[in-house]
Formats: sequence, C-alpha cells, structure tokens
Amino acid sequence: MSALIHPPKRKLQEVEDVSRKNNALNWSPEVHSFSQPSSRPSSRPSPRLPSERADLHADSYSHPASLRDMYANRASPILADTLPLQTRRNFSPTVSIVLVGIRGTGKSSLAVMLAATSGRRLIDADRYFQTMTGCSRAAYKKDNDHAIYRQQEARVFESMLLDNKEGCIIACGAGAMERSGQKLLRDYAQTHPVIHVTRDPESIQSYLKVWDIHKVRHFLELSGPIYRACSNLEFFNLSEAPSGDHNGKDNHDPPPGPPTEQRPQAPTPFLTLKRVQRDFLRFIASVTGDATELNRLHASFPLSLLPVQSRPYTSAISVPLSILCERSLDIEELEFGADAFELAIDITSPSDHLGADSHLADTISRFVSVLRRNIIIPIIYHVESHCSPRAPLHPVMARTTDETYLNLVRHGLRLAPTFLTVDLSRDDSILSQIISSRGYVTVVGHFEILRPLPGGWDGDEYLKIYERAKRLGCGLVRMCQPAESMEDNAAVERFRHRVSSLPGPEIPLIAYNTGHLGRMSRCFNPVLTPVTHSSLTQHEPTRIQPSITACDAQKALFSSFTLDPMRFFVFGANTTYSMSPAMHNAAFKLCGLPHSYSIFQSPTLRGLNELVEDHFFGGSSVSLPYKTEVIPLLHSMSPHARAIGAVNTLIPIRGDDDADPRLSQGSSIYLKKAQAGPVKGLHGDNTDWIGICNCIRRGLSPANAVRPSTTGLVIGSGGMARAAVYSMIHLGVQHVFVYNRTFANAEKVAHHYNRQDLYSNDQAKIDRPRVSTLASSHDPWPAEFKQPTIIVSGIPAHSIGGEPAPNFQLPPQWIESPTGGVVVDLAYKPLNTPLMKQVRALSHRGWGALDGLDVLPEQGFAQFELFTGRRAPRRLMRRIVLQEYVAEEDEDSDAIRDRLQRLDGQPI
Repeated sequence: MSALIHPPKRKLQEVEDVSRKNNALNWSPEVHSFSQPSSRPSSRPSPRLPSERADLHADSYSHPASLRDMYANRASPILADTLPLQTRRNFSPTVSIVLVGIRGTGKSSLAVMLAATSGRRLIDADRYFQTMTGCSRAAYKKDNDHAIYRQQEARVFESMLLDNKEGCIIACGAGAMERSGQKLLRDYAQTHPVIHVTRDPESIQSYLKVWDIHKVRHFLELSGPIYRACSNLEFFNLSEAPSGDHNGKDNHDPPPGPPTEQRPQAPTPFLTLKRVQRDFLRFIASVTGDATELNRLHASFPLSLLPVQSRPYTSAISVPLSILCERSLDIEELEFGADAFELAIDITSPSDHLGADSHLADTISRFVSVLRRNIIIPIIYHVESHCSPRAPLHPVMARTTDETYLNLVRHGLRLAPTFLTVDLSRDDSILSQIISSRGYVTVVGHFEILRPLPGGWDGDEYLKIYERAKRLGCGLVRMCQPAESMEDNAAVERFRHRVSSLPGPEIPLIAYNTGHLGRMSRCFNPVLTPVTHSSLTQHEPTRIQPSITACDAQKALFSSFTLDPMRFFVFGANTTYSMSPAMHNAAFKLCGLPHSYSIFQSPTLRGLNELVEDHFFGGSSVSLPYKTEVIPLLHSMSPHARAIGAVNTLIPIRGDDDADPRLSQGSSIYLKKAQAGPVKGLHGDNTDWIGICNCIRRGLSPANAVRPSTTGLVIGSGGMARAAVYSMIHLGVQHVFVYNRTFANAEKVAHHYNRQDLYSNDQAKIDRPRVSTLASSHDPWPAEFKQPTIIVSGIPAHSIGGEPAPNFQLPPQWIESPTGGVVVDLAYKPLNTPLMKQVRALSHRGWGALDGLDVLPEQGFAQFELFTGRRAPRRLMRRIVLQEYVAEEDEDSDAIRDRLQRLDGQPI
C-alpha cells in the first residue's frame, strides 16, 4: 500500500465509457501514423466472431445514469503493490510515454500534440485494440462474454506496452485500470514515464455533458488515488477560461483554488490549445531531461540557458499555498524581479496527508500548473517542516510527521518542478528515498531552526550539515537561523567564506538570517534569496517568511556600492522615434535598478567611441544602418548574430571577462553586469530573431506545429528578413522560401544561409534546412512543397525616400494552407497594413496575424536580460510600447486601446 494514498474500494472499469468522442478537444492536426502491433503467439482466448450487423467502427456506450450504476455489481480493484517512493524518474529523451486518466481530461489531445511536435508515434488504446482484434471494443464486447472480453483486453494492453517501448506516446483507455492493467502500469513505470493527466471538474463536466458538477468532483476524489498509484508523474491540464482578467477570477463556481487561466481567451478559437501545448511540451522536456528541446524552448530567454544557481544575486519569490488558495493573486506580477518561484506547501495539522480524499493533491497539482502557465522562471517545490498555526494569537509550530512529509514531497516529485527541497532535520533513510527518486529535479537541502545552534554561524554544526547535504546528493544547500543581533549578518558572511574554502567540490550555498535583524544578510546572499512581494506584505512576517522584496534587495546592492548604476543607449543614425528608452527605463524602475537608457544619434559609426569610453557604459541597442557595419569592431559575437550576419545588441567586456572560457560559447549572459570600469572590448548579439521567433510561436496553432514538411516564407531581403529566416530555422523549419522584388537580393539571402552549416535538429545532423527563392509573385506555389504556414514580412509599409508605400499583399495562391498559419508583419507604421488587413480577413480559415508592436517588446525582453542579468517585466514592457505608440490613423488608436485591455505577459 502506498504511503501517499489509501485507494477506495471502487471499480473504475468503465470510467471512460461515459462519452465516446474521437477528439477530446475537437481539433485535428496532422497525425503521425499509428504503429502496427507485432504478431504475438496466439495464447489469447478464442472469441466469437462479431455479428455481421455490428458496426465495427462504433465505439459508443450508453451513459450511466449515476455513479451507483457505474459501480453496481462490480468487484473492487485490488492495488497489491503500488509504486515505491524510489520510483525511477531518469528517462531518456526517446523513451515511450504513457498517458492515463479519466475521460475528459484531454489526454488524447495532449498525445496528438506531442506526436505532432516530437515525431513520436501516436498509439491510441482503442485503435490498437481494433487493429489487434479486427473490431472495435463495442463490437467485441457485444459478441463475447465479459470474462473473455477482459482477458483479451488485458492481452492487448500488455502487447501495446511491451511492443512499443521507444519513440511512442501511448494514450490509455479505461481498460488500463483493470487489475492486470494496474500491475502492468506499475511495472512499466519503473522504466518509463507514466503520466496521470487530470483536470478541473468544471472542464470535465463540460466535456462529458453528464452528471452534475458535484458528482464529477466526487468521482475525481475516488479515481485520483487509483490513477496515482499506477503512475509516477502527473500533469494538470489547465483549461482556458472563456473570459477572465489578470486577477485570476473564474466564471465557474469551483471550490477554493487557482483559476483555470488568468487572462482573456486567445483572440482566435484555433489558438485555445496553444498554451496547453506549450505547458505540456515543457513538462515532457523536463521529465525526459531533453537538453536539446529545453535549450530550444529557452533560447528566447537568454538567462534560462544559464542555471539560476550559478548567476549572482538571484532571488526566489516565496508564496505559501494557503495564501494562493485564499486570495486571487496576479501570478505574473509576483514574478516581476524574481529569478525563481517557490511554492511553499503549508498545512495546518501535523497529520494532514494525501489520503483517500485527494483534494489536497489536486489543489497542489493545479497550482503548479497555474505557475507553469504564467511564469518562465524555475519552480521550487518546498514542503514546510512545521505546520502553520491555525490562530495568529497561538503560534504553536508543530512539526509534521515523517509520513505526512513524505506524502507531500512524493507528490511534488510527480509534478517535475525544477527544484525540490528536503528537510535536513529528517533521518538519512527518509532523505535518501527522496533524493534517489529525484529524476532531473535538483534537490535543495533545507535547514531552518527556531534558535541558533551552539556557536552560531561561527561554530561547527552548520558545516556538518552542509557536508551531510553534499554526501546525500543535494544540488544546493539552504540554511537559515533567526538573527539575534546585527553581528549575525557578518557571521553568515564568514560562514559562507569558510564553506568556499572547504576541499573538494562545492555546491551552491543559500545562507541567511531570518527576522527583522536578518534583512541585511538576505540582501547580500548571492543565490536564490527568498523574497516576498508587496501584495503579500499585509501578512505579518514570521520567523521564516521573507521580509524584503526583490526590488528591496536590488536597491540595497546598489546603495551599498556592490553594484553600479549603468548607462544604456540606442545607437543609430535616426533613432529619434525609438520606443526602446521608455520601455527599458520603465522596466528598470519597476525592478529597482538605477540604470538609464537614452537615445544616442550619430551620423557615423565613430560616435560609438564616445559610448565605449564611458566607464559606466552598460550596453547599447544598435539601429540602422550600423547593424552590419559594427561587426569589424567586435571582440566576440554570439552564434545567433554570426549566423544572421547582423548585430542589434552590444555588451561591454570588462576586467577578466575576456579570459572567461565560457564566453567562447558566444553568449553575453556570462559577462559581468552592473560593474563599472574600463571597457576592453565589445560583444555583439542579436535579439531581432528572438522577437520574430516568439511571435511565430504565439500565433502558430497546434494544428500547424512544425514538422519535417513545414514550409516558411519570408518577404524581403534586409537585416530583419535575415533574422526571420534564422528564427524559422531555429524552430525546425527545413524548407524556407524568400521572395523579394529584386530577385538578386533574395538570392543573396538564400546563399548566405545555404553556405552555412546550420541544422534544424541539433541532435541528428540530418535535418539541414534549405533556403530557396521565389522569382515572381505571379508564380504558383512550388508543387513539391506544402503551402507555407509561417510567413514573415520584413518590408516597410510606409513611403521611404519619396518612394510610394509598397502596399504589399500576399498572392492568393501562396496562402492556401488548409489549416491556415501565422503571418508576422514587422511593420507598424501604419499599424493596420494592407497585409494585416488581408490576413485578418482570413482568420476564419485559421490564419493569425501579428505586427511590429508584438515583435518590439519580445526582442526587448531578451535584450533586457542581456543588459542587466535580470528577468524582464514582460507585461509592463508591452504596455509601455503600446502607450508610446503614436497612431497615424483612428483605427490604429482603437486597436491600441483594445490591446491594452487584454494585455498579458505570457512567455510566448
């Protein structure tokens, strides 16, 4: 019996027979072919042939009138050996993945999404049964008695798992939860990811169209423990709300808990699954440790490529689960300025556990999903060692039992957070169980105490705890004690120095004092300092809870002269109307950074010398016409800028930066930030491609997920067109076409990329992309290639040098994709260009449109990270760009007002 759950004695035999639909969420992207089962020795029972009048493709059953009918006259399932805590969670990127869950959770759609984007073979249990037996489940069940049907179902299920161990995504049906199926799943989970997919009861009830919401909730409570006993991972499929706001309110009437989604519905119906797809792909990449896919997903946010524990002066916003349950909080706003999000699981009783009532498990899973949906920073899963007092006047901190603690931690491992803490005051036997089953989760050894240990930070006890955490296999160590005097803040610095002097490998140390007197130590703790937010400060800080915000910590670093205020610029020949200064300066202020960003206009490249001579020069955006001219002056370049052949971001190299071997990897995230001094060289980067890439991701529906057959089209041949080609190659597009009125210029762009050794897939050097040209807009689309689903236009929409505006529109024969696609127009003067009008008129065919005001802040987020080493406040920067935009037409003003009302800070 599992320590996590006590399964109810109920039968889940026909949990998915309630409603038979072929598509859980009503969309049909291109599906990979199903694998054909290998023939196995026929030790199966001999079934009677189905009736000739039976519909072999029918798979519908009558709806049960109630839960009692569903369970009537059926034996209870027996869970003989549930998964041990030490379940393996280290999986190769190619291992087959199994999805289980009741009908209505969306596991079929998730399976299709993963198959479409990863190249895995999609195996549906119902189709596999029909392939193996020659008829549908309904027909087989009709013509065979119950015992024979169950035996056949068990054999088919075993064959499905054993014959498809690699490269598949397997969506299981109700038969998986029979007694033999449960045993097979538990065995399979020792070597494969078996993911329990769950969902909020409102969405399940809306899909099933049966029962009332109370019965659905009750059924989830009954089924949840059984599914969790047969799986080793869990994904909460967060639904899109039909409407919403940034305060997280929901139109349903759910029990206390997080929202289904915190912002308005996607502007076009075919994008409603977009965020679900992103969440699930990130989850799968984390579960399988797929570094290539993670790097691909993180490339749009440079700081994500550098482990947060290796960056200086990072912070983690700490939010108790109880507050998230009680209050409607803006998750995106909580993220501002923080480098990680710590979900603190606090309970009110030492004996609280995830027992037969799985409501607590569902609540935790749901909130982790809400966080994953709304933030890009890592998630820290932390179980409080002591339960929260029920009454403020009686702050009795009772220690949770080992069983309760293990239950909560084990559930956290199922959710695959980035970090998970373990209580170093527990026995080695308990901690070893947790650490051995961590998978790709980084374990943080956590030690907190009510009173300082003998000798305090200068004694030997904390060193022993640190060494024990290393021995157990922790990736980080976090220690804190109450400060009794200001001297304790100096003592913790001495302790940090002692740790750094220890022989052998060192693991990152998080050490600080708690309480009012310990605030200074929090500010100068260099790794993941726990911080709070102004919206949480109405709660009186306790001995453990943070008492400073991320902004407070940043201000302290600058006011103490630990860091220096820097000056940033936009450098170009004509930058008068740039919106970048307003966008970056607002972001600096919100994050507590005393930097400045201003315009530096120069008729020649020599003007750059004045900037470089400034000891407080922090970096510069580069505008036309210097994006290529500046390259000969650079000390180093990022691989992106080198591949594109243009630079839009300059970062100064100071001190021993040029001696850092990591800089040879070409990323300026390794350069020191906010430290003044002589400039020894310049590093060049390019974020234009990131802005375009993110906009493509925002507008590309799951039905048009990038596949080997995907085709892209770029209009233009300038620097932004080159960035557009590179963004498509980064996304995995292998066939890119370039069209330009001057055919020779299009040929130059194609030659620029075709002579490079670039690949769409970094793992298998077989997917080298090809860039081709189109000679005339009157030509038909090349018959040997699919119609483009990703189109980027890099030509201006206004008159230049007396030349009339191009008024470009796509030839109708080039936009005949049956599933639509996304068009990104880099122009925004005017905002509603002829191309945008054309594409928006085709929204009913699945086409989405994004413009230059979408691209500008997206590239600005990455630029902000490269300049400061801090996360960008995305929603604020988007708002500033829209507010600073000077509309030339009335319809543009109306469009800006509408976009401001539905503003969000979504990662993509």
